[in-house]
Amino acid sequence: MILPNILRINPLIPETNIIQTAADILNREGVVVVPTDTRYGLAVRADMADVMRKVYDIKGRNAKNPSAIFIKDVECISDHAVETDISKRLAARFLPGPMTLVLRAREDRAHPAAYEGKIGLRISSSKVISDLLSSVSFDLTATSANRSGLADAETVKEIAEEFGEEVDLYLDAGFLDGPVSTVVDCSGDKAVILREGAISHEDIAQEVPV
Repeated sequence: MILPNILRINPLIPETNIIQTAADILNREGVVVVPTDTRYGLAVRADMADVMRKVYDIKGRNAKNPSAIFIKDVECISDHAVETDISKRLAARFLPGPMTLVLRAREDRAHPAAYEGKIGLRISSSKVISDLLSSVSFDLTATSANRSGLADAETVKEIAEEFGEEVDLYLDAGFLDGPVSTVVDCSGDKAVILREGAISHEDIAQEVPV
């Protein structure tokens, strides 16, 4: 049996050479398992539809269940989507952090991650994600490292046993069992919570109408 490519990484002070190795693989349209601020994720470049399709194929995920993307910072939101008062208030309060904002995608920009005119955006507090985004010229998919419909794995060992060589590189930051990100549709005049996770309904309701 060929062992998968696993590299141990410090999630607080990621090693530069390991980040560069992962960035090189992503540049070459490869798949990398990465530690986020919640769980492990499957990352590929999010600017190419055929590369993003790899993630759907690996996960066995329906394309009608789109992936959010990791972006660098709050200033990048307007590059992808039409901001609203709701999204601005939530971003100011909770980002970077475990929240996915769903907004109307900009019509003047074709984006593989957009679905039915909307796009999900994440700004992670993970130093690994931040360093990766600083090392590449594109955004990254933000989807859990598990087969569709199955529970999230908490260790790279479990994930590697599931995916094997379908993934080009696994970045191992130890045990991760944080709650999933909260997904909020901010495209209207009220926040619609599509999935409650690390940030509660009550916390959101203190900031914006729900």
